[in-house]
Amino acid sequence: MRLYLALTACLMFFVVGCTNNQNVEDKTYADGYESVRKIAWEFIEEQGWNSTAKEDWKSAEVKKIAAQNSYELFNETYVGKEVLAIIFEDKENVVVSTPVILVSEETDEVIGYIAGE
Repeated sequence: MRLYLALTACLMFFVVGCTNNQNVEDKTYADGYESVRKIAWEFIEEQGWNSTAKEDWKSAEVKKIAAQNSYELFNETYVGKEVLAIIFEDKENVVVSTPVILVSEETDEVIGYIAGE
């Protein structure tokens, strides 16, 4: 009886653990920002900055941040407003990191960037 309970408990932990890992993997692609990632990646390519970023644009991190004066904004009216920051992973051994691309959540347009370090 104890062996049966122990096996059942282990099986439940295994199933719950696998389910949680799947949710973490799906979150990147199911967060609704895939089109914003693609827009930002196209901008990266237009600027010639894709040589520093890994080409897996679908895995880019998307955060909401407040735009600041210190950013390279194409329109100063976004200062202080919440915008999307798309952060691409850099390739290995890159001296200058890929800029963070800023996108308006309302218009899905690139409104600026934060220069790489």
